[in-house]
Formats: sequence, structure tokens, C-alpha cells
Amino acid sequence: MTSKRPNGTDLDELLKRALADDLPPDAAAEMREGLARFHQRTARREDGAASRAPLFRKTAWAALSLLFLISGGLLQGRGSRNPLSNGISLIKTRLAVSGELAAAESMFCSVRVRRPDGASVDYEIAWHAGSRTEVRAGRAEGPVPEDLASMITAFSSPSAVGKLLSGGWRFSGTSREAGCDVGTYAIPAGDGQPALEFSIDMCTSLPVRIAGTGGAGLFPGSPDGFSWEAAFKY
Repeated sequence: MTSKRPNGTDLDELLKRALADDLPPDAAAEMREGLARFHQRTARREDGAASRAPLFRKTAWAALSLLFLISGGLLQGRGSRNPLSNGISLIKTRLAVSGELAAAESMFCSVRVRRPDGASVDYEIAWHAGSRTEVRAGRAEGPVPEDLASMITAFSSPSAVGKLLSGGWRFSGTSREAGCDVGTYAIPAGDGQPALEFSIDMCTSLPVRIAGTGGAGLFPGSPDGFSWEAAFKY
């Protein structure tokens, strides 16, 4: 099977379809020129390296993706705020948070749970790589109640926190705290899942706060009607 090689017209149409009216004309022109130069280089290389074509095509598309990311950085540098640059920024933040959570060596989490009757209980969770997670109740003795067990498990380690934040993010705003920007994001409710709101320290790319409401859709075995807030230190 042979594949059609894209030409300049194809790339121009790709830009029009992908970017629509989200990209300023001057930035679009720069991207179009960059894509044209990229196409010329890849065409010459493909002619002389047919045996390496499958691997090269993967590398080429990776480089093309990188060009879009660089262009997104250019837009942000100009102060342009549009769906394209906002989306790229959100992706970069999510990747950074995922990487930092995966690399974390320790985590301390304090959780306050408010039950439907107004009563609340506090939990402290301490995690260290290679050690058992420790959970302590602030005003109660004994094990975590069954109806809260799955919720506490969701904060038991950085990887568990990463899974909790795996939904579709929406940017809410930015504040300044202790010399660092703190971004506020939300995961809207949907498919039986309640909404979450959380804050990311942009200096460390780590979550510092997550809040939401209970529900079996998010925490299996948990009842509806309670709210909770978790704060993190690393």
C-alpha cells in the first residue's frame, strides 16, 4: 500500500480546518511557513530513505506536533488568548502535574469530610515511597468507616490522586500565593460523576487542594450527600 504525500496545499487546508478562526493571521502565516519548510525537508529525506519510511513518518509527525506546541508558546508570548493557546497551556499543565505526581517521594494529605447531618471528621494520610500508607482519624478511633474507605483510598498516594484528577479539566482562574501562581481548575460533573474543584501550585506543578461532593459514582460504596476537602504537602 502506498500513502499520499502531503503537499503545501494539503498543509494549508489542514491549518484552515484545525485552527478555524482561533489563530491570529500573522501567527498563522508563521506556522504555515514553518510547516512548508518542514515539508520540504521531509520530502527530500523520504526520497533517500524509503527503507526507513515507517519510523521516519512517526518521527516526522512527532516533529510536526512539536511545531504546533512551539507555535502555541509563541501565541502565549504575544499575550494572545484564544482557544488554541488556552488548550495547549492546559495540556502542558496536565502533563507537568502527571510527571511530578509520578516522581513524588512523599505526600501528606489532610481530609475533612462533612456528613449530610452536618457532622465532620478529619483524616490525616501520610505516604512515603516504599512504605505503607498511614491513616489517622483526627477525632475518632478505630478504622475508617466502610462508607468512607474508598474516598480515603483516593488520597492514599500520589498515583491515586493522579487517577482522581484524570477527567476533563476546565481552567477557572489564577491567584498568587507565597510568591507562586496557583491555578484553579474544575472537572465538571457528568456520567454519574460529581464535579471536582482543585488548585495546582504552578511552581511545583503539584495539587495543593481538591474539593468536591461524595457519591458512589466517584467513590464506590460511598453515600451521596457529604462534601469533602483535601489539602496536600509533599
